[in-house]
Amino acid sequence: MFATIPPPPRRLLVFARLPLLGEVKSRLAESIGREKALAVYEAMLHDALASTGQTDATTEIEVLWAPTPAANGAALRRAFGDRMPAMQTGPTLGDRLAMAFSERFFFQRSQKVIAIGVDEPTLTRETIDDAFGVLDACEWVVGPARDGGYYLIGSRGATFNADVFRDIEWGTESVLSATLARIRQWKHTVAMLPERSDVDVLDDLRRFAVENRDRPGALANLVRAWGLAA
Repeated sequence: MFATIPPPPRRLLVFARLPLLGEVKSRLAESIGREKALAVYEAMLHDALASTGQTDATTEIEVLWAPTPAANGAALRRAFGDRMPAMQTGPTLGDRLAMAFSERFFFQRSQKVIAIGVDEPTLTRETIDDAFGVLDACEWVVGPARDGGYYLIGSRGATFNADVFRDIEWGTESVLSATLARIRQWKHTVAMLPERSDVDVLDDLRRFAVENRDRPGALANLVRAWGLAA
């Protein structure tokens, strides 16, 4: 008989894309061009993976990559290292989030699931661990972004409802408010993390450069090299 090792009770899902020219940071590319936008995304992805760290006894980390014909084993390893990859499924971001959470709760028996992207490059593992801790007392945890969206969302398995991701106008300023309204409609408790800023457009990149002029990391080094922190 072989001993069965239960999976870690917490699962962190990092939603990302393969860094491909013309397929990442499209709004930023309108201002700085596709090549520089790709360099920004590669730096943000590097920082996000470095700061979230590795899977341990309590937290399994997965990178959920958006489908693309360019994906293969070598490309996934180059982009995401040795972290566990999984393909996003569903036509919209809401569908992909709903499917990812549902599968981890109902098939993999995770107790808590948190999803993040790579658009907030200063997010730390400490903040993520704090968010998991908050789920001991609340049914949901949300990290609001200044643009009206969120950089983190998490739930406990016992109270998860996939409808939280349905019929949301993704990419608009109403994402956060619509999500919170739905959670409160169910009379679920929700904890709010400190507000943070995504890097989506040129003004965001300039703000990041000024606010993080002395910060280590791939993105900070890149914007310093471009002179944006001056």
